[in-house]
Amino acid sequence: MRYRPPSIIQRLNALQAEHGWLRQDDLVLAARDLGVPLHRIEGVASFYPHYRRTPPAAHRLDVCRDLACAMRGGADCLAALQAGAAAHEAATGERVEVCEVSCLGRCDRAPAVLVGHDPHTGAAAALAALHAEHAPEHLEVSAKSYRVDPYARPGERYATVRALAAGGAAAAEALLGELKEAGLRGMGGAGFPTALKWRTVRDAVGDEKFVVCNADESEPGTFKDRELLASLPHLVWEGLLLGALVVGARRAIVYLRHEYELERRVLAREQEIAARIAGELGVALEIFVSPGGYIMGEETALLEGLEDRRGEPRNKPPYPGIAGLFGQPTLINNVETLTMATAIAARGAAWWKAQGLRGCAGLKFVSISGDVVHPGVHELASGTTIAELIALAGGVPGGAAVQAVMPGGASTAFLGADALGTPLDFDHLRRAGSSLGSGAVIVVAEGRDMLELGANVTRFFRNESCGKCVPCRVGTEKAVVLLDRWLAGEADEGTPELLRQLDRTLAQTSICGLGQVALLPVVSILDRLPPTRPARRS
Repeated sequence: MRYRPPSIIQRLNALQAEHGWLRQDDLVLAARDLGVPLHRIEGVASFYPHYRRTPPAAHRLDVCRDLACAMRGGADCLAALQAGAAAHEAATGERVEVCEVSCLGRCDRAPAVLVGHDPHTGAAAALAALHAEHAPEHLEVSAKSYRVDPYARPGERYATVRALAAGGAAAAEALLGELKEAGLRGMGGAGFPTALKWRTVRDAVGDEKFVVCNADESEPGTFKDRELLASLPHLVWEGLLLGALVVGARRAIVYLRHEYELERRVLAREQEIAARIAGELGVALEIFVSPGGYIMGEETALLEGLEDRRGEPRNKPPYPGIAGLFGQPTLINNVETLTMATAIAARGAAWWKAQGLRGCAGLKFVSISGDVVHPGVHELASGTTIAELIALAGGVPGGAAVQAVMPGGASTAFLGADALGTPLDFDHLRRAGSSLGSGAVIVVAEGRDMLELGANVTRFFRNESCGKCVPCRVGTEKAVVLLDRWLAGEADEGTPELLRQLDRTLAQTSICGLGQVALLPVVSILDRLPPTRPARRS
């Protein structure tokens, strides 16, 4: 087979960028030019939330409605934006559209608002941007140094992949051994052993092989990959090249969420440098910009997008390592996983294992948001405790006590304050009753309504369900209805058990991880942090 670029999505992305929406005549023309039925174009256009089918306003403000932003005054921000938009229209005649959207990956800037591609914190800054003559063209990249980066100077970069290429098959086998010895696991949420995944694709038989970087970071509370893309893009590209050499791939693709446009520009500049050595190695590099949403972070939905289809998860098995992109063996790794693989390839497993604390191995990038003074991304020694991370983030505002914490993003169970001494590590958090997930710690201070927060997370999963499987599509909606009734004081005493039953049903019958974990956060609240507003008797 020969690789076929995703021409439908690329065409729709270009039309959206040019006109601000997808005009019907343009879709008809695209179908003719690409030689595909119009219904195929319509099916793709109707699935992805980035695409618009009606003419846009003069300005659009996207305001995040999810957990970290809701905790930082998201509702007040929305109201202020709506009032400001009305005032702007009255004064200038220019219509301003205010849209509530799912997590923008800017939880450290909550409440987050996008004006075009430009992120802002709060309504005042976003409304001021409407009058600005120019939006930033480039991202301001931190000059901070990171332990994970093996290169002291830019001129040294890509030395590791050059050495691997020079060493041939023996060097590739040695790298697999180092990754196994290091114990590196996937950092996107599943925690699958990296060496085993690479080995599977290396040993698989196919006409062609692919390597894909999953940079579709979209889960509430998660923004560490954004920092890596902006600050260490060379390690991401080198990780892709290392993976390509080990598994025998000739194409490496970064699959990037469209909200990360400023990060895309940084990545594209580094791609020009990485392409020089990639050309010597016979590997083509590509950045694919996803038209959204959260479900595209699921690896098989991502592959569907790359194949110009609706991003609906596939049944597994077969897994991507055996039958991935266009049915060929495909290695898919998260941004952080590829970054860490580069560090291990350069410095070895012994160095990696020595970086951890409390019997844990390696380094971990963690994003922290919610009720902390300084939300942000931290490079930690694995084994750093939740309490130590909170201290690094300046503690809880006003010195308030911690009520609960989500240690791995919106798809993980809440833990109570008694778990603050737990090390941030796969095994320790599993034993504590949650998981490391996507490395996104969300802190909740005393006094917050946990039921309200649980309902917010459940709404996110309801909103982001692709709708393919009935349990997820119907079950998440039913859960939101039950929670909204509870918040309105209309639930009966059977509601908690109904939610638990729904959780068990979705976990056992949903095709992908979204449905399987959609009710996990709210059920963890029921089990560990009983709501302050009990359901009334029927």
